[in-house]
Amino acid sequence: MTKTKTKKSLKETLRKVVSSTRRTAVSKTKTTKSAATASSQKAIPLAKDLYIDYPANNEKVYCGHYCFRLGSPSNISWLKISINGGPWQDCRCANGYWWFDWWNFTTGNFYAEAYGCVNGKEVKTAKRKFKVVI
Repeated sequence: MTKTKTKKSLKETLRKVVSSTRRTAVSKTKTTKSAATASSQKAIPLAKDLYIDYPANNEKVYCGHYCFRLGSPSNISWLKISINGGPWQDCRCANGYWWFDWWNFTTGNFYAEAYGCVNGKEVKTAKRKFKVVI
């Protein structure tokens, strides 16, 4: 075999390997993204033992600062809260409850829901409605 044929043969082999590697990487990326999307869209069951203590349902809350109190008789690993479907925000644990300090909000009708890990399972609460007044 001549040097020219050997170089062409090596180039062709290298091109095939690189092309095959790219296809595999793209395929794995698509699979990973679709799996991540599916897990983030999975239905999270409502908890029987996770609750929003305050505000009470349909309670009037006053502008300025409000501290949500959440709890559970079971073991909670972590807990987050979302207000009006906004981003999930971390709560802090103190004195046997979980707390979230809410600042700089306006008047109007709102709802909150909590999402956390109770006894090793991800669960969430039903939506809790409340109203902010002046």
